[in-house]
Amino acid sequence: MNFDEERNRSIEQWNEQMSRIYLPTLVIVNVCFVVGLISSSTVIVVFVARLRHSRDDRYFIPYLSAVDLFGLVMNMFGIWGSYIHSVSANKDMAFACKGVWYICSAVGCFSAFLLIGIAIQRYLKVCRPCGQQMTLKFRRLWLLIAFIVSVAISIPFVLFYDFVETKSSRYNVTGYICKQDQTSSDMVTGPAAYSIAIASLVFVNIILLVILYCFIGRAICQQTDMRKRRRSSAKRRNNLLTTVTNTDIDFPTTTMEETSFQYQNDDVSEYCDWTMDKRDRSSKDAQNGTNLDPKSKSKSLGQFYRKLNRHVDRFTCMFLTITAVAMVSYIPKASILIAESLNTSYWEEQTDLERTFSEMIYRLHILHHTSNSFIYAYFDSRFRTEIKNTVRSIFKK
Repeated sequence: MNFDEERNRSIEQWNEQMSRIYLPTLVIVNVCFVVGLISSSTVIVVFVARLRHSRDDRYFIPYLSAVDLFGLVMNMFGIWGSYIHSVSANKDMAFACKGVWYICSAVGCFSAFLLIGIAIQRYLKVCRPCGQQMTLKFRRLWLLIAFIVSVAISIPFVLFYDFVETKSSRYNVTGYICKQDQTSSDMVTGPAAYSIAIASLVFVNIILLVILYCFIGRAICQQTDMRKRRRSSAKRRNNLLTTVTNTDIDFPTTTMEETSFQYQNDDVSEYCDWTMDKRDRSSKDAQNGTNLDPKSKSKSLGQFYRKLNRHVDRFTCMFLTITAVAMVSYIPKASILIAESLNTSYWEEQTDLERTFSEMIYRLHILHHTSNSFIYAYFDSRFRTEIKNTVRSIFKK
């Protein structure tokens, strides 16, 4: 009885030490959770209530926001569990340990697949505007495949993570901590190999995203250079139109060139409902020879397409920023995952200060789940407008 009391007292002291280590991470995760809960919920509500019929460029956004919200909730469960009861006297809560690791892994994998789907969609729209695009059927199929693969690929976490018997030299006691299990002889290479494989997939995913966005960036630079040449050519034509009285010859050339430009942008951009309506109005004005002179027609279409192309670039920059934040957030986690797989005493060998810092870096991926909503609001003016309209409608009631 005295032995059990002494053991429980030592484990309690050990938990107090671990609570001090987890406290800075707990504060960061709590702040991110509160901010992310409000922002991600706002994104979902606005898209469901006001942007349901928006065009395909926004298709993945509500799903990514739902994944972000779920990821925030699971990170909250994980960090509070570690803070309150990091060391256990037995393995009674093994199912909770396995469940948190499994769900967090599945959420991370699903988020990564969504980013790949977004990058592929951006690549097709910007680099292959006249080729095959991601149809609604294909996007739904991508979501289904991403979900199934994410759920399946995370199953080994249930097998390889558990409450592992761990000895503390400081308190001279043995407790159980939720971590990778490499204690038995047949569990030495399996968990390590799987963790390294998962971490390697993170880096493969990053490389793939970098390659896709490099192609997208090059295409945007080429299109920007083409637009500059077109504007320069348009200025020369406009100057010529002011001096030539007979415009019957010049205007068809302008119309054909603008029509070619319109065809290119029709395939590249389907961003907002107002884009389509305004394009139709601009096209009608351009075709109405009795209302506008040729110079005004060219100027009107030129202004519209310059604004349209800015929306093309802004949407691409928005998804590029989301991807860049995800990369920065997940690289440290993947690196530590490899390190703890190669060294089973990775966490125990660190000082309290080192472990506090490592824990904060390890959970840095929560910034990805928190920041996405703010990135949407910054780049998508239509989304900002709908947020204001939603707030106004709530306060009017």
